[in-house]
Amino acid sequence: MKRGIHMCPRCFFCELQAETINHLFLHCKVVRQLWHLFTSFRGTSWTMPQRANQAIESWNTEGSGSTDQSRWRIVPAVIWWTIWKERNMRCFESISSPLHRIKTNCIITFCYWCSLEYVDDPIVVIDILGSL
Repeated sequence: MKRGIHMCPRCFFCELQAETINHLFLHCKVVRQLWHLFTSFRGTSWTMPQRANQAIESWNTEGSGSTDQSRWRIVPAVIWWTIWKERNMRCFESISSPLHRIKTNCIITFCYWCSLEYVDDPIVVIDILGSL
């Protein structure tokens, strides 16, 4: 919109709020479920900060007790990449994935980024998620 392109300012997921960086990547009800997905693997709760830069700092602090801190630290990038791809499909291609598919895509991307190969074995997926 800043560049003069006419776009709907609403979030493509919840359609309730204006699409800002902080709403899209932190506070939208869809993306909150992705954050919760990863915190639930560790059995922790996490209070969502207001801004994206605060989220990174807080997330890295929260992950200090993680078995594999490098994997924990890529979670925000995986969530944001998944949301950004889905948002662009909704915006430019009028294609919407259901929530369960968005979650699956996020987990698959996480496993891929952790192992650098496509993982379709549930045991390997569980092992990777268990390393958080």
